[in-house]
Amino acid sequence: MKTVAAAIDFGTSKIVTILAESGGFSRCDIIGSGTVPYDGYLDGQWNSRAGTVDALRESIDAAEAESRRKIDTVYVGVPCENIQVLTAEAEVSVTSEDGRVSETDIDRVQDAVADKLNLADKGAYVIHRSPAWFSIDGGKKTMSPLGVKGQSLKACVSFILADPVFCEDVRGMLSEMGITVLAFFSSAIGLALLLLPIDERDRTALVIDVGYLNTEISVLEGDAITYHAVAPLGGGHITADLAQKLEISMAAAEAIKRDFNFVPDEFDGDQDPEVRDEDGAIVTFPHELVRSTIEDTAGELMGMVSAVLEDASSKLGPKAQIFLTGGGIAMMKGGREYVSGKLGRSVKSPMPRSSKLGTPRFASALGLMDLVFDSIEQREPQDASLTERITDRVKNLFHK
Repeated sequence: MKTVAAAIDFGTSKIVTILAESGGFSRCDIIGSGTVPYDGYLDGQWNSRAGTVDALRESIDAAEAESRRKIDTVYVGVPCENIQVLTAEAEVSVTSEDGRVSETDIDRVQDAVADKLNLADKGAYVIHRSPAWFSIDGGKKTMSPLGVKGQSLKACVSFILADPVFCEDVRGMLSEMGITVLAFFSSAIGLALLLLPIDERDRTALVIDVGYLNTEISVLEGDAITYHAVAPLGGGHITADLAQKLEISMAAAEAIKRDFNFVPDEFDGDQDPEVRDEDGAIVTFPHELVRSTIEDTAGELMGMVSAVLEDASSKLGPKAQIFLTGGGIAMMKGGREYVSGKLGRSVKSPMPRSSKLGTPRFASALGLMDLVFDSIEQREPQDASLTERITDRVKNLFHK
């Protein structure tokens, strides 16, 4: 019997609702989706809550119409500004009679990390617990310690916490629409696990997700985010600066931005870009003015990313690969090459493998849906057992 699930991803400029069912050749097939622009959020707050509610309802309606199914329950992705990533290490003795690492030992060492981080006092919802690595008797890092003989087990574990105000606000919005939230997930970890190969995560990797209003930067090791930061600039700021400088509409500025090439060849030349104004007349702008405006803002963003990269250097291995995604720069011509040149590092821009929505613009939503089906397959959603192991003092952390 096929499993059907719905997920909602809150981007900085759009809300994406996806309805999918378990597939034959892939984990899941998208049977309906709805993408609706909205005013997004800033500093963890909606820029327009009323507009968010309207866009949310419209996005759900579109997914229902395309799939011809009613959505009664959903999984929700928590945006980057509403999560906190905490990482630490802990060590426990192996207690099994045969001296081999057991499931109990693996749980104990992860619980020891939670205790070390005092998660019970954070006042937030723990939505993910992910190991970056395990080590037995101080030996080589591994993601598969089960059954290995040793006296001690050490682990580096990452916990992702969600802002309860965001969670309860979204839960209330959807409840008024007759929809129940089954669980909250981090879109960031879903995106990373979807796009990054296991061998790249084992060497550590850095993901730069340039959205419309901000840029999310995450360091991945194993199955965990070990470093997380948000820069307050995105592709929308490039568009806004163009619109202001050229005195044109945001739509016209976006069209010019999308046609701009960071690394033009002899066939592109330095042609002056043109758009149609509100009266339908063609208006031409100097290429050099457009280039300098775009590169000034993009350069400012790369400066912020470089600062984060330096701050996260202790978390990155010598062979760490950088990945670029999101609709802000990755979809611009020469965007990957531009970022690579500015950072002085090799940069890859992987495409989500999906017959629908298969562009960097939808990578976050597709990663969220992949994470949902992974949770369903493991049959271990956010149940009370995880919460109880983290702390006996907090009750109903994942209250429905």
